[in-house]
Amino acid sequence: MNWLKTYNTWTRERIGRHLLYWSFWSVLYILTNYFTVYDRTIWQCICHELLVLPIKMGCAYFIAYFLMPKYLYKKLYLKFIITTTITAGIFGWMLLLLYFEIIYPTILSKTGYYTDHASFIYKGIELIYITSLVLGIKFFQNFLQERQRNQTLLQEKIEAELRFLKNQVQPHFLFNTLNNIYGMVLSNNKSAGESIIKLSEILGYLLYDSDVELILIASEIDNLENFIELERLRYDRKLDFTYQKSVIPFDVYISPLILLPFVENAFKHGPAKEEGKSIIDLKIEIVEDTLNFTIRNTYNELSIDSNLKSGIGLKNITKRLKLIYPERHELHIERGEMFEVNLKITLSESV
Repeated sequence: MNWLKTYNTWTRERIGRHLLYWSFWSVLYILTNYFTVYDRTIWQCICHELLVLPIKMGCAYFIAYFLMPKYLYKKLYLKFIITTTITAGIFGWMLLLLYFEIIYPTILSKTGYYTDHASFIYKGIELIYITSLVLGIKFFQNFLQERQRNQTLLQEKIEAELRFLKNQVQPHFLFNTLNNIYGMVLSNNKSAGESIIKLSEILGYLLYDSDVELILIASEIDNLENFIELERLRYDRKLDFTYQKSVIPFDVYISPLILLPFVENAFKHGPAKEEGKSIIDLKIEIVEDTLNFTIRNTYNELSIDSNLKSGIGLKNITKRLKLIYPERHELHIERGEMFEVNLKITLSESV
């Protein structure tokens, strides 16, 4: 809608659009007068219209560019109606004089027309009719501009909130993982060194690869598997972990770090809290453009309740899903014998 954009100066495009508008009205009136009033020549109709055109333009532009910004846009509706009526009356009186003093006696060689008050009122109404389309376009233009501005502000607000939520994931994840590795070092776990290597790979993804709106789902799952291996190194003896994955397409994209909080949550409240052997079942399936993600884990009821009230992970990801995939995702969390998360997302096939 480039023709509806606003201008601070009179560009060629803007002048051309205004000339086209007034040319349309002029031709319409010339042809109407010529074909309905049979005692006028085409040249008389042209001269007639060229004389009244400046008054019509003056009335339209005075209302559109002075009265509308001064009163209508500020919601001073009564003042706008009153001043518009007065303006139409003044320009109507000027038009009446033009007809009475010049057009009829000089161009059409006629006298006695437009001498009563009804004619004066008629010319004012005619001017309002002619300028109504100018005002309508101007008002519609400003309406679209305001709506676009509001949409831009809303989009900026959403993007700022998404950046905030996404940035929360990284320190939250790093804090938990460093605590885990610290515990492995204190217990002389030989896997601590390998865990640091895995952590460096994950940090590379968090700092460099994930700073985009969308990423290949294959990359997201590779990072997820690095995190899983990191956690399995720590909990190998007390963890019963199963993982099912369908063939991953290479042309499907997902928002980064959407899946990680669910897996992190499963480890945090599974083997990290359970005294005995813990169970985690993970299934990732992609059918056409739909991701089906399911993760189930054993959990400690008291610890998970306190986390749901004060933790970052699940609250954060729920907000992000609503912002990134509105009407394009389904999230179901169930707490029975196992803590189960079922997530379905309609993915994007291009960035």
